Amino acid sequence: MQALKGLEFESSNLKTMPTVFIGVGSNLGDRQKNFEFAQKEMLESGAVRHLRCSPVYETEPVNGEGQPLYWNAVWSFDTDLAPHDLLRKLHNIEAMAGRMRRAPNEARVLDLDILFYGDQKWAGSGLVIPHPRLHEREFVLAPFCDLAPEWEHPGFKKTMKELLNNVRATHNERPFVALRAKL
Repeated sequence: MQALKGLEFESSNLKTMPTVFIGVGSNLGDRQKNFEFAQKEMLESGAVRHLRCSPVYETEPVNGEGQPLYWNAVWSFDTDLAPHDLLRKLHNIEAMAGRMRRAPNEARVLDLDILFYGDQKWAGSGLVIPHPRLHEREFVLAPFCDLAPEWEHPGFKKTMKELLNNVRATHNERPFVALRAKL
């Protein structure tokens, strides 16, 4: 493990452009337009290559009683942005879409969360990679499995499909169904 500006940092491969996975969610306003806006902004930035999008899932909010239903998806892409630069870019896109960060688990126009940044692990300065709760969230794991079911979580040493099966086995809920093939 290397120290990098006060952050813990691990990676088995620092020389190639990493494949990044982000969770995408929206439950306020026109959810389709919010997703399309995020895609357009990411692609026009020039920092994102090979954008792939999972199907969209409509899900209940977690810890958000009385909120509208969410649209959730997972997107993957290659980038040369460093993790904190990518986080700033994602927060900027959220803000341009009208998101205001006031409280945890609030309804939101757009939510863009870094799930994985290649096989790297980060901890500190407001960023934790892999996302610390993705292994508990069917609304992340189901669309993730549409893109990369064999992707291995570097901390748990389990594939996304294994993590999804674990969540479904413990929650006994009906599996989420995708709304549409792709945006």
